[in-house]
Amino acid sequence: METLQLIQSLENRLLEAMKTSNVAELDALLADNVIFTNHNGHIVTKEDDLNAHRSGELEIFSLETSAQLIEVLDANTAIVSVVKDMSLSFAGHASIGIFRFTRVWHNKSGNWQIVAAHSSQVI
Repeated sequence: METLQLIQSLENRLLEAMKTSNVAELDALLADNVIFTNHNGHIVTKEDDLNAHRSGELEIFSLETSAQLIEVLDANTAIVSVVKDMSLSFAGHASIGIFRFTRVWHNKSGNWQIVAAHSSQVI
């Protein structure tokens, strides 16, 4: 499979895992040392993210992609910029908005994972 198609497939898996709080799938897609900066500027670790899904603290009601750009840098690295329309609840606080996510996917020994990510609220 071509790298661009592979990243598109991984992004689809990530979207479904986020929507359903599939912790096992999220665990597979996120590198152990992932650096994620959320829209509030806080660093979120892999365990923070998995625990939020696991505990139900994070509940995603809707998550739709409205734009996506994938740049394959080489055989082992790709960058994704995606706009998502989201409706969610975190720690009991509902939030609806449009967010842009930037993710860096890295292939290590045949295993593609997200190693860095950032989100910004657009609206």
